[in-house]
Amino acid sequence: MQLWTAIQERRSIRKFKADPVSRDVMEGLIKKAMWAPSAMNAQPWKFVVLTGAQKEQMITIAAKCLVRMDERLKQLFQGDMRNLIHEYFKDLGGAPAVVAVLTSKPDTQGYMLASYESSAAALYNFLLLAHEAGLGTCWMTGPLWVEDEILEFLQHPEWRLVGLTPVGYPDQSPPAPPRKDETIVWLDEK
Repeated sequence: MQLWTAIQERRSIRKFKADPVSRDVMEGLIKKAMWAPSAMNAQPWKFVVLTGAQKEQMITIAAKCLVRMDERLKQLFQGDMRNLIHEYFKDLGGAPAVVAVLTSKPDTQGYMLASYESSAAALYNFLLLAHEAGLGTCWMTGPLWVEDEILEFLQHPEWRLVGLTPVGYPDQSPPAPPRKDETIVWLDEK
């Protein structure tokens, strides 16, 4: 698969088949994702894979974010879409695994943003690689509303949460959403 094809065809999947993803496949994708660029080559990420009962506990904790972000959902979406989002958080579309991507907290606060950006690059690499492997994902930032609870559950309270993604074989093929803004600004020498 060509890179542009992966970028253009990757979708946020919210319905998965029950088929498990092998540990070898997940580890291979994560190791490749870790080739992301990172500020000062810090490689500040950590990938935590949850399956079975651990995944179910994570879903329960992550779903608590709905209470905190519901006002924002009301601003963004009509009733049907809000209902779909609430339903999705019950089991994350039936995905057999959830991956949490964390980033370390650097000693200097000035590097915190660089740490996030570096770990976000690794997460995006993972999304593209999973798509190339025939898997579906959905980068979830809603759980950031309950970050402290998630980090406690993951036994990494000293880290920061970049996002969660369910992972599995897709059981849907959503259409491409239209691009909202393709503004490009050039500042040329004059």
